[in-house]
Amino acid sequence: MKKIVIVMLLMFSLLQAEIFMKGDKTIGVTLGSGSVNYGFRHGNQNYTILGISGSYFVMDDLSVGIGYRHWFGGSPSIDELTVPVTYFVPLHPKYRPYGGVFYRRVFMGDDYEDDSVYGLRAGLTIKLSSQSHIGLGWVQEYYDDCSDRSECTSGYPEVLFSFSF
Repeated sequence: MKKIVIVMLLMFSLLQAEIFMKGDKTIGVTLGSGSVNYGFRHGNQNYTILGISGSYFVMDDLSVGIGYRHWFGGSPSIDELTVPVTYFVPLHPKYRPYGGVFYRRVFMGDDYEDDSVYGLRAGLTIKLSSQSHIGLGWVQEYYDDCSDRSECTSGYPEVLFSFSF
């Protein structure tokens, strides 16, 4: 698989005014694009990626979540289920570095084998107001089952927008 470019991830808190507090819940929407070269079988396929996710802060600054994404517009169909864990380092009231790990199960259609992906993410969130943050970071993925060592990993930037209510 090639790089997935995440265009936007919208997250907003549902319960409290402060994001990153124990008990906070978030819901997010993902919109992006990606392409995969399947070789002679299907050639290069371009996709639009749409997803939804949610997370729960099990303690201040530590969230555990679940997300689902579907890749539209190409063949075969691709569905992804992701479980992320993210920690926001409370070094400064306005700037918060974050780091996390995730596991993703990729479900492939058309008799392709499903795959497992493990990953890391890191970046910086900036508090814009008491109800909003923006984040910039990098995601690195490692594919569990790959035939060519050069195709075992990929990385891409991420942009996060957070709104609390």
